Amino acid sequence: MLNASGDVQLTWVQPPDPQLTFQEYLIYHSVSAAGPFTIVLQETNYLQLDRVHLGTGANLARQFYYLRAVSAPADTSISSDTLSSIFLDISQSTPLGSAVLDWNPLHTPTLATTEPLQDLEQEFPLGAWAQIQQAESFINHYEHEISICEDSLTYRIILYDEAGCFSMSNLDGDVFADVTAPSSPEMVLLTVDTASGQTVIDWDPSPEGDTDGYIAILVTDMGNILLDTVWGQFNTTWVWPGSDPNIGAESYTIAAFDTCLTGTPPAPNTSPAGQAHATVHVHTEYDRCGSAIEVLWTDYQGFAVETYELYAQENNGPHMFLGTFGPGAGFFLHENVTLFSSYCYVVRAVSTVAGLVSLSNKACRVADYPPLPQQNYLSNVTVVADNHIVIEDVIDPSGEVLAYQLERTFNGEPWEVVALAPATLSPTVVFNDLDVDTDLRSYTYRVAVVDSCGASAITSNIGTSIRLTAEPGFDGINRLRWNGYVQWAGVVSAYNVYRSISDQPFTLVAQNAPADWELNDDVNAYYSSTGKFCYYVEALETGNATGNNAVSTSNIACAIQHEAVWIPNAFIAGSGILANSTFLPVLAYADINTYELIIYNRWGQEIWRSEDRYEPWDGRVNDSYVPQGVYAYYCGFNNGAGKRIEARGTVTFLCCPE
Repeated sequence: MLNASGDVQLTWVQPPDPQLTFQEYLIYHSVSAAGPFTIVLQETNYLQLDRVHLGTGANLARQFYYLRAVSAPADTSISSDTLSSIFLDISQSTPLGSAVLDWNPLHTPTLATTEPLQDLEQEFPLGAWAQIQQAESFINHYEHEISICEDSLTYRIILYDEAGCFSMSNLDGDVFADVTAPSSPEMVLLTVDTASGQTVIDWDPSPEGDTDGYIAILVTDMGNILLDTVWGQFNTTWVWPGSDPNIGAESYTIAAFDTCLTGTPPAPNTSPAGQAHATVHVHTEYDRCGSAIEVLWTDYQGFAVETYELYAQENNGPHMFLGTFGPGAGFFLHENVTLFSSYCYVVRAVSTVAGLVSLSNKACRVADYPPLPQQNYLSNVTVVADNHIVIEDVIDPSGEVLAYQLERTFNGEPWEVVALAPATLSPTVVFNDLDVDTDLRSYTYRVAVVDSCGASAITSNIGTSIRLTAEPGFDGINRLRWNGYVQWAGVVSAYNVYRSISDQPFTLVAQNAPADWELNDDVNAYYSSTGKFCYYVEALETGNATGNNAVSTSNIACAIQHEAVWIPNAFIAGSGILANSTFLPVLAYADINTYELIIYNRWGQEIWRSEDRYEPWDGRVNDSYVPQGVYAYYCGFNNGAGKRIEARGTVTFLCCPE
């Protein structure tokens, strides 16, 4: 054992002396293992088992010793094992940051009685020794990482023997500075607090006692972002208030720093960041038409995952276990979800390490259905031509619609689809039905909304076209009949009846009450017309809550009055009664455009002709009266419907009364 001055204290085990012939101990010394050795100490006290060899300089170099015992008469024992003082040499590490301890063995090979472990001790502060390590007895080198910012440090080695002795090295030291960062912290896990929606970071503390705290780092595609400082070696859980794992997987890492400042400008020794971990990110896609929610998630990054467990909540109810999945699966189709229910999903990443579990963010989705229009009102059905009906439907353009479907029926037959109109931003959808015969029948319509999933949804009210019939009577009265309009949001206030005579403009001739669907029109006063009377009916709406009262028009129906022909059978030239002095057929409801009147003599020869329905024959040919007698006539014309009418007969001409 050495003291600070380099003196060596030697200790030995008392040898047996059964004959009591002990005379002295001889202690030999050399500065080299190879010698030469000289006697430096003699001890005649058999019970004295230690001596100090002063001034040897053992603090500067190794010193070698062995021991002999001398018995009377002049009998010297064999030499003990040659032991070396333990010389400790302290140096600075490269790079700086550790104290390098190198020392020689007490004996080579290690003595059988040497304890298996030796103590490495450090003096700090002055006068306070503490064990920094226990090394196996055959070890002669050690690097001690400095955790003291900067100070003078002294070290020593203590080697123990089974006999209770110990060997201590010289004291050696230097001024050391801590330039070594703490060990990189090991991330345990990231997990999401599903109540707060924030990511919780958990890591193991760095083991170095001078660890002052940690730096939380957000890992992004654009680089690392330093978030905050977490003070204290054992403060190893942290939540970043700005975290939002609902947007995407979040990745974090941690670096440790100690209490020492180094560099220019001075900064704490900071470790490299540890392995980054990334949360499981769950998001959903919704198939609104298929009533299914696709749940997708990313893999956890940072520890080996054994399984993923998927859970769901419906309307904040109890958690439902949906299944277990292997790494890389990342997908589940949740089918047959309840419309308009809210579903929230969480994934548990279960590590291969027992008890280690990370939760994902909570991803929620309402199983809604494409919004439908708030209204679908068939506002009007009106006839615009014999084969053309216009249907107008008022809709809500804010709904998600694929198309509007026009359906038609008549006489109670099944509904048939006759047209589709694409979705529009206009509040009104207009259909034109050209596959109709408005003179033969009335048609009933409705409009169905085809939602964005292709299903028929909201069906409108019905609307029925007005079919008008007009029948001529031999009594000169046209009889009109029509069906009432259905089905407005308001009510029918009246039916206006319009008439056209001989293709002239229509004029209003009557207004019927809402429940009065017929009209008898006396047209005898118009006998001189062609006899063609055409009509249409106009239904007027009132009381519509929107104020947009509609007007529905019927087809045009025509009544052709039967033609009437009155032909006299005799006339007298020069009669005092003007009507009896000429021959002229009287026509009613006839088309005068093709009129003919021809007179023939008894031999069938044409003697007179006129194409003017108002021109009579006065019995003369070439300004001379024909002989009195019977003459044949032919009268031809078209009626109001364009039908050719012909009349033949004879007329008696009486000539020239005196």
